[in-house]
Amino acid sequence: MTKITVVGAGSWGTALAMVLADNGHDVRIWGNRPELMDEINTKHENSRYLPGITLPSTIVAYSSLEEALVDVNTVLLVVPTKAYRDVLQEMKEIVTEPITWIHASKGIEPGTSKRISEVIEEEIPEHLIKDVVVLSGPSHAEEVGLRQATTVTSAAKRMEAAEEVQ
Repeated sequence: MTKITVVGAGSWGTALAMVLADNGHDVRIWGNRPELMDEINTKHENSRYLPGITLPSTIVAYSSLEEALVDVNTVLLVVPTKAYRDVLQEMKEIVTEPITWIHASKGIEPGTSKRISEVIEEEIPEHLIKDVVVLSGPSHAEEVGLRQATTVTSAAKRMEAAEEVQ
């Protein structure tokens, strides 16, 4: 069982956390709104982004990034592209072992036009990176939250990493 922290509790991050929990992973989700994290933990709902959808009770939400990252071996980054550098700079001060960095945000970094994989590799020291994997595809958070069929694909420099994430 993989210990995964989903960084970003918007609609896409929450929907992906559901899929991971449904597949038996130990899932944590971090968001910067404490009241929303409390709602996820107590009501098993994210009424702001996926109203009416019940989340698996095994998802544990944190408003402290440090607490959310304890003993994880994988992070799934689902924050706005403009926030990546700030979030990664905070994370690199917390992570102590090499982990798999997955990103599922759509788009490129504003101002630099860099791919998010490039931003991760620039901000995170090499000794803290096991793999960098991108997860993308023609899917919508609401459909994933309703557990409707969809398709996503993963890509990485190492095929084994992409296959493991897929």
